[in-house]
Amino acid sequence: MQISLKILLYKQKTYSDGTHPIMLQYITNRKVKRKVLARCKPEDWDPIKNRVKSKVSNAARINHYLNEEYVKAEHDLYDIKSGDKVASSIFKETSTVTLQDAFNAELIRLEKEFKSGYYDKMLAIQKQIPDTSILVSDIDERWFEKMINNLSALGNNGNTVKKKIKLMRGILLRYSDKGVSKEIKSVTVPTQKPLKQKLSTEEFRALAGLQLPDDDLLTATRDLFLMQVYLRGIRVGDLLQAYAKDFDNGKFSYRSDKTDKPQSIKLIQPAIEIIDKYRGRHSRLFPFFTWEYDRKFGKFENERARLKHKEVCTSVINRYLKVLAKMAGIKKPLSSHIARHTFAKMAIEKINNPMVTMELLGHSSLAIHQQYLNDIRKEDALDQAADDIFGISSKPDKIVPGAD
Repeated sequence: MQISLKILLYKQKTYSDGTHPIMLQYITNRKVKRKVLARCKPEDWDPIKNRVKSKVSNAARINHYLNEEYVKAEHDLYDIKSGDKVASSIFKETSTVTLQDAFNAELIRLEKEFKSGYYDKMLAIQKQIPDTSILVSDIDERWFEKMINNLSALGNNGNTVKKKIKLMRGILLRYSDKGVSKEIKSVTVPTQKPLKQKLSTEEFRALAGLQLPDDDLLTATRDLFLMQVYLRGIRVGDLLQAYAKDFDNGKFSYRSDKTDKPQSIKLIQPAIEIIDKYRGRHSRLFPFFTWEYDRKFGKFENERARLKHKEVCTSVINRYLKVLAKMAGIKKPLSSHIARHTFAKMAIEKINNPMVTMELLGHSSLAIHQQYLNDIRKEDALDQAADDIFGISSKPDKIVPGAD
């Protein structure tokens, strides 16, 4: 029996991103069978060593995976030659992919596609699953129930667990020959949708009117929050990364981290006053975000570091906002996202056109925007109901940015 085994870059097939599949090729009695292991651009492939070139940022990970698959295939071929297996057995469609194999392959895919945010989420959930040796084809709804219990015991709340269930379904959809069964699709956890709280006129003015020392991080946090409202409820991460030069000719020009689209916002006078206060004092406009590109690492590792630093800075901002809320007599759990909700409430009170308010808030679809507006109105209704219970007369809040 003639049997051969080889890893190769299969150039007869080209994906939309210009890569070719890296294949494990079996030839038994002149019959060819191939299995896709990864992807690679032709200039990144070493045709002599049949490996990814070391200059590629994730070469070590990919080559380690290729070696593992090659060794497994060698064992199969040895068993065939010794008569312990028939040749057809190694080409059975039954899956031998473990969850760890799936995680490894998914991390390679996410790095190749430059999806650094999902990459770190995948690393996080991998660390929270005790046993990844299970075959993905053996994962069922009972396994998911155990995973949910384990994640909850580790302190994950309902919304976080729900997101991780979605990630794991994606793993099965991509790497299990059985896909996602209707029983697994039905697995869920109870979640409580948080109310989109906003500041009232009095609360906004109390925060803006706090007497705080210059060159203090509390002061910078308060001013950053006010700027979020003045800049149409801009996401805190986009404002944290802004340079003073981005504010020019009465406009703030930036590229949204979430949508990767360029944006331009007209500056109102209160915003200009804050910009003038901080211009030239720090590397960015505000003193929090200090990350810079590190040439010792590749683009992907730098992107991971940037996003992680943004996450840490946002946590710092939210801790300071809790202190500021106490100082201003605000009872709500103040966070940077409340600035966005505060502007949203102002927008829907002034403008009765969801197409316009959708553009102002940068939502990607009308359906998402409409749900956002419904959540804002629901919080207003609950506020009014509480006032009615206690016999408090209330009028709709109308915040005018920069008003005394």
